Amino acid sequence: MFLTIFCQRLLPRSSFCNGYSIKLSSVSNHNNNKRYRTSSFTPYHHHHPHRTNPNKTANQTNTLRRLFQPIDVKPVTSNDILDATSSKDSNTNIGQELTGGKTLERNALLRIITDFYRREEIKQLAADQGLDIRLFQDAYVSFRKFCIQSTVLPVDLHIVFNDIILGSGHVTDIFPYFLRHAREMFPHLTCMEDLKKISDLRDPANWYPDARAIQRKIIFHAGPTNSGKTYHALQRYMNSESGVYCGPLKLLASEVFYKTNAAGTKCDLVTGEERRFADPEGKPANHVACTVEMTNLTTVYEVAVVDEIQMMRDPQRGWAWTRALLGLQAKEIHLCGEKSTIRVVQDLMVTTGDHIEVREYQRLTKLIYQDRALETFDNVKAGDCFVCFSKNDIFHITRELERRGHQVAVIYGSLPPGTKLLQAQRFNDPNDTCKIMVATDAIGMGLNLSIKRIIFYSLVKPQLNEQGEKEKDTVTTSQALQIAGRAGRFASAFPDGEVTTFRRDDLPLLKDIVSRHVETIKRAGLHPTAEQIEMFAYHLPKHSLSSLIDIFVVLSQLDDSLFFMCNVEDIKFLADIIEHVPLPLRARYTFSCAPINKKMPFVCTMFLKYARQFSRSEPTTFDWLAKQIDWPFEIPNTIMDLVHLEEVFDCLDLYLWLSFRFPDMFPDKELVRGIQAELDQIIHAGVQNIVKLIYRTNRIEDAKDVAVTISNTEKTAEAVAVVSEDIQLIDKPLINVSSIRSIIGLEEELDIQTNDSTAMPIQDNKIEKQKKDEKISTSLTMNTHKVLHSYLNALKTQAETRGHEFDETEDLIKQLISKGLLSQRSVDKLEKQLATFYDNDKCSNKKRDINKTNTFDIHKKKSKRK
Repeated sequence: MFLTIFCQRLLPRSSFCNGYSIKLSSVSNHNNNKRYRTSSFTPYHHHHPHRTNPNKTANQTNTLRRLFQPIDVKPVTSNDILDATSSKDSNTNIGQELTGGKTLERNALLRIITDFYRREEIKQLAADQGLDIRLFQDAYVSFRKFCIQSTVLPVDLHIVFNDIILGSGHVTDIFPYFLRHAREMFPHLTCMEDLKKISDLRDPANWYPDARAIQRKIIFHAGPTNSGKTYHALQRYMNSESGVYCGPLKLLASEVFYKTNAAGTKCDLVTGEERRFADPEGKPANHVACTVEMTNLTTVYEVAVVDEIQMMRDPQRGWAWTRALLGLQAKEIHLCGEKSTIRVVQDLMVTTGDHIEVREYQRLTKLIYQDRALETFDNVKAGDCFVCFSKNDIFHITRELERRGHQVAVIYGSLPPGTKLLQAQRFNDPNDTCKIMVATDAIGMGLNLSIKRIIFYSLVKPQLNEQGEKEKDTVTTSQALQIAGRAGRFASAFPDGEVTTFRRDDLPLLKDIVSRHVETIKRAGLHPTAEQIEMFAYHLPKHSLSSLIDIFVVLSQLDDSLFFMCNVEDIKFLADIIEHVPLPLRARYTFSCAPINKKMPFVCTMFLKYARQFSRSEPTTFDWLAKQIDWPFEIPNTIMDLVHLEEVFDCLDLYLWLSFRFPDMFPDKELVRGIQAELDQIIHAGVQNIVKLIYRTNRIEDAKDVAVTISNTEKTAEAVAVVSEDIQLIDKPLINVSSIRSIIGLEEELDIQTNDSTAMPIQDNKIEKQKKDEKISTSLTMNTHKVLHSYLNALKTQAETRGHEFDETEDLIKQLISKGLLSQRSVDKLEKQLATFYDNDKCSNKKRDINKTNTFDIHKKKSKRK
């Protein structure tokens, strides 16, 4: 039996070790050059050389260690079952019996393991197997603990240790068993090569073999705004046998949809939330206008148009333009965008083998940068458009303009597309009295506007970097040119455009920005696909979706000279929201890719509710949805009402988006689209009266402030009255008492007038006087606390109306200080004041005790005399 077990254990060990003997002999010649941005592991195969970013590789050790948390491998004791197939008692140490019954000494094991850890060739072998320095350190500590604390070692490991102690084995023989232990700690090590192959993004052109089988012609229409580049591309599109238009926004896709059908060419519309057919019976047309994310790569077209191709550099959405450019099956692909994108497109076409032709365009009309800033709202004129980068600025400018009698159209990013179009039509209509527009950079693309003059109210814009971090900076040259170019439009009421700033100091800066050379785009965005994440999940089934995406990004290998990894923080954010909801991986990934604004709490809440409904296999019906969003809707009364309705619109958009991916679970899309159109009109009505909403909001806020102030004053007055009432109940004369300062921030003085001019002539009246003094002291201390309590509660109430939240279990003063609502200096002053009262109270108590003793002695003497 022992011989059988020995053979079973030893034979795998022999074959296992043979695989490493060759590497040990040649480890000195090992070369670990890395040409790609990868993890610290050796690439599994070699490609043609690419440029890399060495700074990224240095950070991956820490990242991997954080992502791959070790699993604790417990030492084996004599009570553990070592071999379930063995009929021998589990307390028997088989390894010890096979080695002649000799016990392995603890010091000898420590010496061997330490020697093993210090050898450079072992560290090199560990690195080859995915154990970087930190992982190797963790595995060594755990392996040493396992070997020392185990009362019964695995048979094969016991034999190896015994051979090394007797001099018939080498310390490097331990490596297979060390690696086995490390793989128990870090299960990803067994599949690391597969994970690296899955996340290899170095040659994305080969992901689309059908597109590579077509000899495509790429025509790049490069030029500024209002240069006719998109017009020429669309003419070729409309006159082709079949075609697809890929735009950055639903508005642009809708515009092309209407234009193409009006020109006599049947065209369908496909966006994330909508499918519209030109044919009444729903028969697909040969032409499609879609948002770029919805581009169909399986259909062959004669002509494809990819608009705003410079969006390949976008940190969040750039992957969609890269995917369309590399994967479209079209004989002609027309790209429209900035001249700065030509270089990266040419480099990408080298990888696809497609021919590229560049056509450059010049602006069709004049664009004049004025020498004077606007400086005051009194200088506005018809055709002016204020551009700003915050809603607060929009509200302020609109209020100031309407105060001067102007009708104003308002456009910003979170408005529904229908509202934006209605506002644009109102501004463009020559018969409408609205001649001024206030907008964010949402007008930069997607809307045709008759603007005479662009006025930059500010040049500072919050922007996202490649890491997804928000930072404020001046607008880039590309952004400034894009926005300024909206002024003046060929064949419109204002063919020539003008540009200026509102503030005088901004004008030189604007001219400097637009005079700079537009930075050349060098890289295009990439993104993990659902299939790649599913393959990761197959190898790492215990990881969350957010963790899988993190691991994919860290292990991804890509050509840094051409590509970058798009930011995945929004996907991870949504994945974390629904992590606890039981969903299949593909459904979880689809939900997490939903295009919603994570800064809208109500939308995120509805997103979670949709996921819960889906997980219960309960269809999300119109009746269920109507209760959640409080339908029917009401006309907004304040700005906050308007913002809430905008969030509700996004919730309906999310429903429609999910309905095209899970039609059985979101079945009432037509009903939802109906109330969304109704909501669009209500929001438009609110925007029409946005200044009234602002005034109502301000009045409500003022009323809240007044209510809080009155409440604060009433509570303070009440507390003061209690103090005064308590004192008035006491007959005069009183002892001298210092004036009481009001509590934190109150300007009144609570002066308690004292009068000690009248003396107490009778000795027996001293007891009554002492009682009065005691009552005064207690009243002062107690009611000081009442005033403090009243004021702090008033502060808390006022803060809660502003959106602050408080934890009832924590100290209120500390919370007020941390939120910046109360200063530490005021608190210190208060504590000093209270301490004075406590000291006075203690002195009074002392005097009272002494007086009580003296009084008792006096009465005692009187009784003795009697």
